[in-house]
Amino acid sequence: MNTPSRTGAAVFLDVLVELGVEYLFGHTGGAVIPLHVELNRRMSRRERAPKFVLFRQEGGAGHAAEGFARASGQVGVALATSGPGATNLTTPIADAYKDSIPTVFITGQVPSFAIGTDAFQEVDTVGVTRPISKHNYLVKNVADLEWVLREAFHLATTGRPGPVVVDICKDVQLATVRQRNIPRKRHRESVHFDVAKADAIIDALAVAERPVVKAGGGIIHAGASDLLRRFVERFDVPVTTTFNALGAVPFDLSHNLGMPGMHGTIPANYALRDADLILTLGGRFDDRVAVKGFAMDKRIAHVDIDPSEMAKTIKTDLALPADLVDFLRHALASGRSAQHKAWSAQIGAWRKQMPKPYGNGDYIKPQAVIESVSRLTEGDATLVTGVGQHQMWATQYYRFSRPRQWISSGGLGTMGFGLPAAIGAWYANPDKPVVLIDGDGSFQMNIQELGTLVANRIPLKMFILNNGYLGMVRQWEDMMDDGNHYETCLSRTAECDPHCVDLDQSCRTQLPNLTALQFVYPRLKTLRVRDPQAMEDTVREAIEHQGPVLVDAWIDKAENVLPMVQPGRGLGEMIES
Repeated sequence: MNTPSRTGAAVFLDVLVELGVEYLFGHTGGAVIPLHVELNRRMSRRERAPKFVLFRQEGGAGHAAEGFARASGQVGVALATSGPGATNLTTPIADAYKDSIPTVFITGQVPSFAIGTDAFQEVDTVGVTRPISKHNYLVKNVADLEWVLREAFHLATTGRPGPVVVDICKDVQLATVRQRNIPRKRHRESVHFDVAKADAIIDALAVAERPVVKAGGGIIHAGASDLLRRFVERFDVPVTTTFNALGAVPFDLSHNLGMPGMHGTIPANYALRDADLILTLGGRFDDRVAVKGFAMDKRIAHVDIDPSEMAKTIKTDLALPADLVDFLRHALASGRSAQHKAWSAQIGAWRKQMPKPYGNGDYIKPQAVIESVSRLTEGDATLVTGVGQHQMWATQYYRFSRPRQWISSGGLGTMGFGLPAAIGAWYANPDKPVVLIDGDGSFQMNIQELGTLVANRIPLKMFILNNGYLGMVRQWEDMMDDGNHYETCLSRTAECDPHCVDLDQSCRTQLPNLTALQFVYPRLKTLRVRDPQAMEDTVREAIEHQGPVLVDAWIDKAENVLPMVQPGRGLGEMIES
């Protein structure tokens, strides 16, 4: 690390190797050529270096870095050039920011002397990403590169994790290191564990008649899933796992209520409605969970590593800024316990509707596809989704068994997330089967990454729940906007009646024809299933196939995601059917 002739590009790779970075997900371009040249030289010399996975578009690379981080708990790293390369990363950066995903996004920048001149492919990446990243840097001096990279990785993983952006000028990559600047001194108050506040929360939990734990994604980030399970069993308290916490407790745990909120389970929403104490562990009070009247007539307790979340949207009666592991260990070591027999009996009755039963018909039910996938993978697959109706059905009907097996875009709700994130998740944990559940609308937003999939021989199992619609928007339009869904029909062509807004089950124009993708992407197997009776055999064939496979499942076009709490309504107004 002290060789005087090292270039910035060499420093870049030396630091990444020392930090244990195994994969770089990215795309190339003029402003990062020096980094790629150095990488290729090391590859030709058979020296240790991160594997570069070439994506077909920078946004796909960014989502892959997220998928890798979500599945592994390690930092996911994406690399792109300046200008459009950097701006194409803004969506995955924002996605990682909303869900607190430890990622480092590295972008090239025009030479330092050209900044501010509107040079070719110049964009103020630091300015653009400042509101959507945990921190960001512009490196204009090669003497700063090493400490910036080290600090970026440290920031991405400590405290509340999140994305960090490092924008590196091209001349910095080419410059020779003569000296190394020392890191800037930064002062951050450590989070003090307040024993009295922790005990007050434990006391409240013990004396409550109808307590509920609302576990958030912070449980996963903290590696506290086992502690959480012991905690809810010791205090005999039901636990809802928010969208980002699915898998934190096993589906079959008797205390597990599933996901709460707009499309949450019946037991989760009714328990939160009737609770007298809600203890949130490592989660925000998201507007799709903390709906109208959420905190009425109940006490709210909150433990989170990020003090800024305390009372940000919901008034908190008991607040403890703390590491979740510290709090849960303290509670378990206290010797305290509790029983809530009447409440547990009510919870058990509600759990009979988890997941909610659904009917049969002439068309494949999407819930049945996901239940088949869950059964045939024994609830152990790494499950990745896009965004839409299929995503909500996946939360309800897959029987999650472990943390870090649920990979999906939560706070930002990014369509197109699924396919590239699944590729990243496979690199994180190739020993587990990786399954993508996607919708025909969401899948098309990053369909180009099928090239990345087949080029790298990734055995991903893809199930496209194809209803010919942007289904979630169609559902809202049917339920709340008089059924006007001209712009949500993916089967519409120029030959269609422009005034047609009807939902026609027989209209199945395929744009694109998903089964024909096997002729576009060699080594990709495609299957189509339309008959409910043939569905399970098709799912089994796909899962048992050794390579990548895409299943085009023609589902009931009229099926809605239920339960549902409509916008502006409370948990007591949940629509069950």
